[in-house]
Amino acid sequence: MLLFIGSFDFFTLTEKLLWSLAVVSTILLLILGTMSFFGYDIDQEHKKPQKWPWLDEKSILLFFAFFGWSSILAHLWEESIGLVIIYGIPIGLLAAFAPQLFNYLKSGQKQPLLPKSNFNLEETLTSTGEVLQYIPPHIKGRGKVHLNLRNAPYQINAVSQNGELPAGVPVRVVAIMDDQTIIVEPIDGRPPHAAK
Repeated sequence: MLLFIGSFDFFTLTEKLLWSLAVVSTILLLILGTMSFFGYDIDQEHKKPQKWPWLDEKSILLFFAFFGWSSILAHLWEESIGLVIIYGIPIGLLAAFAPQLFNYLKSGQKQPLLPKSNFNLEETLTSTGEVLQYIPPHIKGRGKVHLNLRNAPYQINAVSQNGELPAGVPVRVVAIMDDQTIIVEPIDGRPPHAAK
């Protein structure tokens, strides 16, 4: 904003709003990206399941940043504010949903929850691992854990009988709930190891 403070007074109200929206959302997006880069990711730490998991801070900021900048560009050749918004909204939505689409496509390439052949779920009883997806407390929902079985990584559905388990917590398998779900508990400060 400071770079354009002299010419900012000559902008129309629409241009001022678009520039303010684009600059502020871009700065906030850069701050959020820097925090994630240095290991503080508010999307992953202690995150509980949301009603709309695609509606997070990054998606909102991406929408407003791309909507703002694309609307500014559209306003250079189009005076009608209605058309400018019509140009900006699809680009903003595309930018907002691109990370979720990428994650969805990437998760489709991951290993299946359990190996299909010659696998006995009771083998998990001697294993430890790490929480991949938040596990609610008191068997109120399922999450996912990453176990090393037969020296190969596997994702398995898991529940907790006691407290909640955020992503990254080391856990041990204590029981089998059904043919696709295990019961886990946290390991206090000990790293996960592979089952023999």
